[in-house]
Amino acid sequence: MSRAAILSVKIKNGGVSGYQQDVYGDSIVVERHFSRSGGSTFKLKSSSGKIISTRKADLDEICDYYALQIDNPMNVLTQDMARQFLNSSTASDKYKFFMRGTQLEHLDGDYQQMEQSIDQLDTELVTVDQDVKHYQKEAESKKALLALSEKRDSVRRKIRTLSNQMAWAQVEEQERLLDSYRKDLHKAEEAVEDAERKQSEAADAYDGYNHAYESAATAIEDAQNDLAPLNEEKDIAKEAFDQCKREALALQTEQRAIREYMKAADARISKAKTDIQEENRRLGDLDGGNHARRLAEIEAKKADAVSAKGRFQDHERSLAALEEAKRIAEKLHEDSQGPVAHKKAEVRNCDERLQGLIRDRGQQQGAYPASMPRLLRAIEQDGAFRQAPVGPIGKHVRLLNPVWSSILEKSFGGVLNSFVVTSKEDQNRLSNVMQQVGCSCPIIIGNNSPISTLGHEPDPNFETTLRVLEVSVGRISDLSPNLEQIDNDLVRRHLIIGHAIEQTILIKSRPEAVEKLNAGRLPNVKQCFTLLENKRGAGIRLNYGYGGNLGQNFVPAFEGTPRMKTDIEYQINSQRELLQGLKSELGELDRQTREKQNDVKKATAAIVMHGKQSKTLRTAMQQAEDIVEKLQDALESDAIEEGRLDALKEHLAEAEEEKAAHVGSFEESVIACDKAKDLLRTKKEEMSEIDHRIEGATTKLKKVEARAAKAEGQRGMALQQKNAAIKFAEKVKDALADMEAERDEKAGLVTHFIEQASLICARVAVDAGESGSSIDKKLAKLEADVKRFENQMGGSQQKITEDAAKAVEAAEQAELQASSMRDLAQHLKMTLMNRRERWQLFQRAITARARVLFGLLLSERRFRGKLLIDHKGKSLDLSVEPDETRKRNDGRAAKTLSGGEKSFSTTCLLLSLWEAMGSPVRCLDEFDVFMDVANREVSIDLIISAARASASRQFIFITPQSMSSVSEASDVKIHKMTDPKRGQKTLPFVAA
Repeated sequence: MSRAAILSVKIKNGGVSGYQQDVYGDSIVVERHFSRSGGSTFKLKSSSGKIISTRKADLDEICDYYALQIDNPMNVLTQDMARQFLNSSTASDKYKFFMRGTQLEHLDGDYQQMEQSIDQLDTELVTVDQDVKHYQKEAESKKALLALSEKRDSVRRKIRTLSNQMAWAQVEEQERLLDSYRKDLHKAEEAVEDAERKQSEAADAYDGYNHAYESAATAIEDAQNDLAPLNEEKDIAKEAFDQCKREALALQTEQRAIREYMKAADARISKAKTDIQEENRRLGDLDGGNHARRLAEIEAKKADAVSAKGRFQDHERSLAALEEAKRIAEKLHEDSQGPVAHKKAEVRNCDERLQGLIRDRGQQQGAYPASMPRLLRAIEQDGAFRQAPVGPIGKHVRLLNPVWSSILEKSFGGVLNSFVVTSKEDQNRLSNVMQQVGCSCPIIIGNNSPISTLGHEPDPNFETTLRVLEVSVGRISDLSPNLEQIDNDLVRRHLIIGHAIEQTILIKSRPEAVEKLNAGRLPNVKQCFTLLENKRGAGIRLNYGYGGNLGQNFVPAFEGTPRMKTDIEYQINSQRELLQGLKSELGELDRQTREKQNDVKKATAAIVMHGKQSKTLRTAMQQAEDIVEKLQDALESDAIEEGRLDALKEHLAEAEEEKAAHVGSFEESVIACDKAKDLLRTKKEEMSEIDHRIEGATTKLKKVEARAAKAEGQRGMALQQKNAAIKFAEKVKDALADMEAERDEKAGLVTHFIEQASLICARVAVDAGESGSSIDKKLAKLEADVKRFENQMGGSQQKITEDAAKAVEAAEQAELQASSMRDLAQHLKMTLMNRRERWQLFQRAITARARVLFGLLLSERRFRGKLLIDHKGKSLDLSVEPDETRKRNDGRAAKTLSGGEKSFSTTCLLLSLWEAMGSPVRCLDEFDVFMDVANREVSIDLIISAARASASRQFIFITPQSMSSVSEASDVKIHKMTDPKRGQKTLPFVAA
């Protein structure tokens, strides 16, 4: 008995694309040696029989070169795999076979491994970046130490120079102060004259605004007196209109009921007449003995019964469409509820803001947190601040034009709640005070340096944010009150720096704003705010982007209480108009919701009516069937019912009398309904006329109220300006006297400083911008720097230089390594993205090819079908229609097919998937064991045709069935094994 076996396969290796032809020649012989113990080895031989290699890796390389894919379960289907795929595989199993067979699953695994490598590289980059920071920090430290050694000598020279300048620096400082006092004194004298002039102008302006307000208040009272009787008249007219409307609706309801009664009476009259005719005809037939006519009548009634049954069935089938219409109507009604709820919330919030404005009329505090008063008191009581904090900023700013209130409140945002300090220590102290009182607000660090906008503002014809803001009283040091009077330069400086208020223009009309900004870049303009006509309070922010392009951003309406001082009456009226607009929008949404609710009711009524009609049609069908039965019974029994004709005539007379009574009632109802409609129309016209008069009176009242509110705001503002002007005039006069005394005192002090400096040394020049305190600080700092330099150096100049060079080189190497790793990671990510896109393209192409070929192969037996491939659900199934006479396109599932149909369809699937693969060798075992003779012959012919159509492909099929129906050809070879003998246990192979 042989203890080893050899399996030899020859692979063609000719042509220009052969594998290592110089080594293997025109063919490659692969031998696999099997031992009885279960082991096996490989031998690769050339065409001449020379052994080239015995390594499996070389065999794998040859398989990859020719794309043989021997280990692919779809490429070489063993007996078990073929049985599972052709008969018992699920949609998920077929999809797995598809993915593995087309190598898509293998590629996906490679890409996942590549993603893991990229993630690992990103993790390593974090560590490398930390190392880079460490090396850079070390290099900076070494370079700083080197710089210290170089600075030491220059610092010593500076100390000697500054020491010579120190003597006369204080003298120059005092002289500059004296010159400043003289200039301020001159400005103070001019300010006194200007303040007295403005005081007189403010008094005249207040008198004019006060007279205008008194006139407007009288006009409001007159308008209210005119409107009150109109409202009472409208209530009376509306009550009468509602009463007429209820009576008209009651008459219409009564009229509809009478109409239904008349229809019912007509139906009974018609039925009674029909029954009388039928009874007369039946009696005539009995008397005449016309049996044939009665038989024909029975057949006609049977046809009527069949027709009634058809109408009933058609009517029943229409129920699904009505139910779908109801479902859609209910869905639309449900979807309309959300906007209504949202709009109601907007109306409620707007009304709450309106009530808050009315309640807090004249009190700005309501716009800030409830704990703001405690915070302000705590700041006032705390005397440890270097300079008292200024805030909140909104309390120091007045808006002259309330039209821009919402836009500017939204634009400034939380800045209006913030406080401004001048040092880090004050910021920390204020933060602690805020925590103690429970009022947290933003804190900004600024400085008192004045900032000038001269030459940096737009054309005076433009309205800017700075020009519509007014902040009440200027500083004493400024004395001359400008148009923008700001409580504190800190507020003005921050708004200019942080929000560019001097270069933000305000244009109400959006088309005008766009036209002006598109005409060319406006000088000293950074951005522009404009209003939206269709959305009160909202606006658009226009600004120049990169390349000079005009950008636009939506600015929503501000929904809180205004924090800037402004005309409160204008704010209240604006909020009322906004509330009215929101209520109108809510009414429109409610109307749409009611329409959708009516659609639901109509759909429901249609279903109910359908049910009633179904009952009517069912009754008609049953009556028609009963008539047939009665006629048949009457034909069989020839029984004559006595007295039935008289009863039917009496029933007819009763129905006609009932109809006559209903007709009279209906005519009376029509006359009464027409009268009610005429009266209702008259009442409606009366209400419309009253509404028109009320609308005119209301419009007049609103205009008068708006004029009064404007006059009151102007009067209040004029009063404030008048009081401020009086107070300011008194203050500048007091300041003038104080400054004259200080100037005289400062002149004596300058003389004393010159005498003291002359005792030290002759006068020397002092660097521009330097003072005695600044030179003193520099000297102290330079001396401290010298000591610190000497302590920090800790080594010779040469050693410090060498260490710095090494540290810089190490930092550069670390940065180079990190940059290289980042470039590699980025390249891998781009490569992975590209491969993923190609993988998806490959997946779609294979899927499309398999679908087309599957339909083409099914058509060989006049089958119709399609592949159902769901890549997201990871399923692959068949839909096949074997019956060519059926016109439906949905087909049948694989489970509903017969064994032969299923095997044929699955064979077509396998051939279509094979064609989507690239392997030159395909093998299938026992593919036809479940097919009947007809399906088997067609499937074999189909397989042979598909194999012939696949150029350069080799197909191997193994079957236990007979191949007598297949003829050998040049491209079809049949190898038949000898039938085993009874009792034979081994195959009669000859040992190699």
